[in-house]
Amino acid sequence: MINWNQMIGHQVEMYLGVSLVAILILSMIVILLWINLIAFKKKFKQLMKGAEGQNIETIMLDQQKAMEAHHKTAEENQGRMEAIEEQLKDCVQRVGIVRFNAFDDIGSSLSYSIAILDDRMNGVVLTGIHGRYESSSYAKEVKRGVSEQHLSVEEVEAIRIAREKHQRQEAQA
Repeated sequence: MINWNQMIGHQVEMYLGVSLVAILILSMIVILLWINLIAFKKKFKQLMKGAEGQNIETIMLDQQKAMEAHHKTAEENQGRMEAIEEQLKDCVQRVGIVRFNAFDDIGSSLSYSIAILDDRMNGVVLTGIHGRYESSSYAKEVKRGVSEQHLSVEEVEAIRIAREKHQRQEAQA
């Protein structure tokens, strides 16, 4: 017959042996993890120190304050830009020039009409008519692209050129 005590004794020895091997393997894993943890702690402390020995938390807080200051400055600049853009609408932005011969006996297109307008098409048309013995200059006010004074064909053309040139520039931008 089978001796149960012997059989159990062999199994206990086998279980003890397997348990010892498992304990050794787990102990080695714990030691390796401990070594890795120590190395990680060293690297973490070095990281937290920063490149120049400063604490990285202090560096990050300083960077956050700097970013907030830059954001505030950007908002201020946005307001200034909007004010400047509004002022620019009243500045000369549209110019059209037409040269022409006012008289048949004088060549070289010495006469001219110049339209000088702002963004709202307000401004002036200057016309210089040059003859052989005399010259005349005229200035006519323009509001919204129209003048209360009668405009010559050349003056109307100068306004049209100013309008179209500005529209082409806007389309390219």
